[in-house]
Parts: sequence; C-alpha cells; structure tokens
Amino acid sequence: MKKVDISNLIVTKIHDVYSYTLKEDTEGSATSRSSMLILKLKGASEYTVGSKTYTADENTIVYIPAGVEYSLYVDKAGECIVAEFDAVGDTEGEVCEFITGGESEIIASAKSVLHYWKLKGPAYHSKCLSELYSLITQISTVHSYTYSLAGKYPLIHKSVKYIERNYRREDLYTPALAEMSGIGETYYRSIFISVFQVPPARYIQNYRVEKAKQLLVNSSGSIEEIATAVGFANSSYFCKVFKSTTGLTPTEFAAKSRTVG
Repeated sequence: MKKVDISNLIVTKIHDVYSYTLKEDTEGSATSRSSMLILKLKGASEYTVGSKTYTADENTIVYIPAGVEYSLYVDKAGECIVAEFDAVGDTEGEVCEFITGGESEIIASAKSVLHYWKLKGPAYHSKCLSELYSLITQISTVHSYTYSLAGKYPLIHKSVKYIERNYRREDLYTPALAEMSGIGETYYRSIFISVFQVPPARYIQNYRVEKAKQLLVNSSGSIEEIATAVGFANSSYFCKVFKSTTGLTPTEFAAKSRTVG
C-alpha cells in the first residue's frame, strides 16, 4: 500500500454531503465530479479504477480525487456517508485507501459533517468545513499508525492523547511526555518519529495548526487571539509555523476558506 497524505488538503468548496444504502450486488460506473471521501458505516463497496480495486468498509475509507472514472460494486449492503468537495493539495491525484480501524471519533466526525449539511442551519457551511477538516486530520493520523510500526503505538498512546487534550499548554516537552509513557526519552522520540514521521515538538505544532484552521474558518477571532487559543506564545511565531506547515499565512488561509458556499 502506497502511503499518501491528505492532511495537507485545502478544501475550497463543499458540494454535497449525503448518506445512502445500496443493495448487495449493485453495480454502476461514474466519473467523480469533485473529490470524494467515502466512509462505510456497515458493509463493503468496491471501487475499481483501471486495474486496481479499492474497498470501502467499516475499517477502511476510500478517497477519490476529482475527474476519476470508476466502477462501483456493492459487496455487502450497509449505510455509506459521502462528502464531495473541491480541494487542492498533495495527493498526486491518486485514489487512496485509508485504514482507520473503525475509530469512533472518525465516525462521529463524518456524522457531524452530514448532520450540519442536512440541517442547513446558521453558518452551516463553516461548521461543515470545520468538521470536514477534523475528519481529514483524523483519517490521516489513524492511517499513519497502521502504516508504520502500529505495534509500538500503544507505548506512546497515553501521551498522544494528553497532547490532544492539552495542546494549549506551553509546557508540552518531550522528557515529560516520555516519562508519562514510562520509557526513555530517546526511545520515546524514536517511536514517535516512526509512527508520525515527525518528532514530538513538530507533532504538537502541527496539531495546533489544525486547531487554528478550525478557528480561522469557524470564528471571528483575531490572529493574535487564535494564536493564544491554540497554545502559541505569540502571533509572530504562530504565523511563521502556520505558513511553513500549510504554505499559506493564516490570513490567506482564512480568505481562501471563505470561498466555501
């Protein structure tokens, strides 16, 4: 399985979010009008592109970029949630499978996107976009656990969850996180890099940036307020890290995201 990262996608427009249940052995073909994330709550569906077949089921999510011709075969009936959107980013235009293991948080995020889209309440586009970014981040993160040394992830799981709950704190240091995991700092750092491809400090920065993306889309806070809210010591450093991570300044990202709807 080739590793493809969708965490750098910038969503420019959400076209539709919907759910459906097709009967077993249903077949069809189509060309994707936009990028698609396909999550099966139950059952399994096969998407064939050229000579390759990708399976969406309870443990695996399929991503299909825009303009891809595919055929569909429903192997096992079950509810499916689909999000269709325009996006730019580094996926090399490839169809991808992402192993997620049926994580409850991923399912909850997908259901939230669907809920806000169907509700059509106040600021629903912004709410959908925020939840979609959360979904994309979770998919990419959980997939990385499986892709690289998943067996060692439980050793650092507690500290990773601690980071996610306490990302606003300024005292998230590797020695303390390693001690929390009950292993040495060097070994902790080695496992962390093997699983996430970045050291702990960079992971914390990236996590804060993802939270900042949600606030830039879904709040009216100033850059200074958002920097403080996600744990950066000052807005200057926040802007530097944000641009190095996303390729855009926070202001540019917010302006681009406003094209949704």
